[in-house]
Amino acid sequence: MQRVAPLLLVVLLPPAVAVAESRLEGLDVHLETGHPVHVAVPDEEVRPPRDPSSDGVSAEERSRIEKAIPAKAPAPAAKGRRLLVVDLNVGRPGHRSIPHANLAVRLMGEKTGAYEAVISHDRSMLAPDRLKAFDAVFLNNTIGPVFNTRALREGFSAFISGGGGLVANHAVTVTSPEWAEFGEILGARGAAHRDADEKVTVRLDDPDSPLNAAFGGKGFTIADEIFRFQPPYSRRRVHVLLSIDVARTDMNQGRPRGQCVREDNDYPISWIRRHGKGRVFYCSLGHNPYVFWDARMLQHVLAGIQFALGDLKADTTPSTERNPAARTTDG
Repeated sequence: MQRVAPLLLVVLLPPAVAVAESRLEGLDVHLETGHPVHVAVPDEEVRPPRDPSSDGVSAEERSRIEKAIPAKAPAPAAKGRRLLVVDLNVGRPGHRSIPHANLAVRLMGEKTGAYEAVISHDRSMLAPDRLKAFDAVFLNNTIGPVFNTRALREGFSAFISGGGGLVANHAVTVTSPEWAEFGEILGARGAAHRDADEKVTVRLDDPDSPLNAAFGGKGFTIADEIFRFQPPYSRRRVHVLLSIDVARTDMNQGRPRGQCVREDNDYPISWIRRHGKGRVFYCSLGHNPYVFWDARMLQHVLAGIQFALGDLKADTTPSTERNPAARTTDG
């Protein structure tokens, strides 16, 4: 039988791309500007090494993002705040909005001085010894078994419960589905949805939260891929910030993918919670790139980042404790 040669990937980075480093299945690969690199492609890797904060963003889109960046942070920032942004997708090509989110998060940190963002699609950055260098982690639309070893799982759990922060958007609810504790940390699982441009009216569940300041106390409409969540989601466990205003939304738009109807009619969009000493902010919006040049949403995300970093104080009391009349059905 003829032996088949291993698949090789040749990457030629243009001079504008900075030096990057990636770890593929234990193999350290250094990418130097302008030099071709031969890398054995592992089964899991779905994107070649790249500049994660600009690749895939057109000049027009970048201009829109830049115009939407908040002028200042909602809270004074402690000196030297560092945010690790990880966008790894395992077994999936990843959402097209990933580089737009990366760019927006980086630019918000640079413009406001609220934090320094370090962007990577390398899971080794989540190792316990590397996490020590950061105040919070932003999981940007990650999918699949990102935390694929016991050491990564235990290290991340200890990082959050020990006082670190987690920011997560959209598809992170299907990250490492084999790790039950991650769902508890995040506050929900699942990603049932209808069309990717479902138009919903959004209700402010806590209009007084500093994370909702961008909306001026008023609900709003937005079109995106809107998720319906499964356990462990419950208002007994999270402080809901935004949710679908069911009375003002057509809940039967488009084709359902998964179970899109909840008996309790509770469809949260973003929330915060405490996990041990740590702080968690999740927002389900972010399937489409245009979310990241919506000035309201960038202010909401920036406030969520500052909450996770520990600089923006906010009430994290579970919604049912703040309002006993709130929906209480689990699942």
